[in-house]
Amino acid sequence: MEGRLRPSFPGLTETVVAALAGIPVGWRDRPLALCLSGGTDSSALAIVCAQGAVRERFPSGCEALHVRHRLRGAQSQGDADSVHELCGKLGLPLRILDAPVAVGPGLEARARAERYRVLRAAAPKAVLATAHHMDDQAETIILRLLRGAHVRGLAGIRPWREDGIWRPLLRTSRSDLERVCEDAMWIARLDSSNTDRTFQRNAIRLDLLPDWEKEAPGVAHALAQLAEASSRLSPALDRALDRLAHRCALMLDDRGFSLRLNSMSDPEADPELILLLERTWSRLGRRPWASQQLRRLISDAAGPGAGRRRGGQGEVAIWGGGNLRIERANLLEGSTLTDSVYSSAAETNRGRNTQG
Repeated sequence: MEGRLRPSFPGLTETVVAALAGIPVGWRDRPLALCLSGGTDSSALAIVCAQGAVRERFPSGCEALHVRHRLRGAQSQGDADSVHELCGKLGLPLRILDAPVAVGPGLEARARAERYRVLRAAAPKAVLATAHHMDDQAETIILRLLRGAHVRGLAGIRPWREDGIWRPLLRTSRSDLERVCEDAMWIARLDSSNTDRTFQRNAIRLDLLPDWEKEAPGVAHALAQLAEASSRLSPALDRALDRLAHRCALMLDDRGFSLRLNSMSDPEADPELILLLERTWSRLGRRPWASQQLRRLISDAAGPGAGRRRGGQGEVAIWGGGNLRIERANLLEGSTLTDSVYSSAAETNRGRNTQG
């Protein structure tokens, strides 16, 4: 039909169909919601998934979701207009969702968290497909290495998340997705914020990784393979961390989490403890503290004294009497609800209260 995009990309279509095996059985009869920003990557995903070979695997329906943060003025409206046109050509239902985010520290992380919140609220039962690809995976591994990631961090972007986020393109390069749009004669949107090198990921994408590829071709593929190998170790590691969580009486709630370190013979020497803390932070949708911060925290919390420290994305750690509690800072302002965690030990070690 004139005006519609009806391309065929058998190789990439087969990649997406093969990735369906990674969706747990309980999710396979759910509808599919494509997270469509309007950029090259998500546009290519929409073009491929709109074809029958993929679409027919989701008999409950397939739609596109576009989130507007309204951070770039007229450009944000241009993105919305572009995805509206693309979905019209593909015959995909589209919903545009508003999720305003204030400019300020931690913008990327806050926008990402709000985006996923709004997407899941709009499609609570759907499989949410994103267009993360091999180059994104390589960038993520480099970022995590620079931040001191441990084994779990090196698993990078997971092809499937427990909350229904699906990434079928992790074995596909950015250049392959660019070719999909070129072959479909579709001009995708360019996000001007992606050229801002003050964001560390952009500096890696635009400078570090391309230069590294010139010196060592195939490095992005090698990093993606490292992530895949680490991911295969995750089930065994998670079982070990589950056992440690039970032993430490780990408890999560809407404020944060707490655990008992006095149930361990030597917390500072246990390599699984840092991994458990990292996993717990991630499950709460927060970025884990850096390794050096975590080692210092464990050393302090395992000692005889008491104290508190701010770190990460504004969390506050409170320790004393062999107990450790982590809460979002804004929940502690003007509150003494969690002071009981360390009050008894604080009497004997007032001088160790720290902040930094």
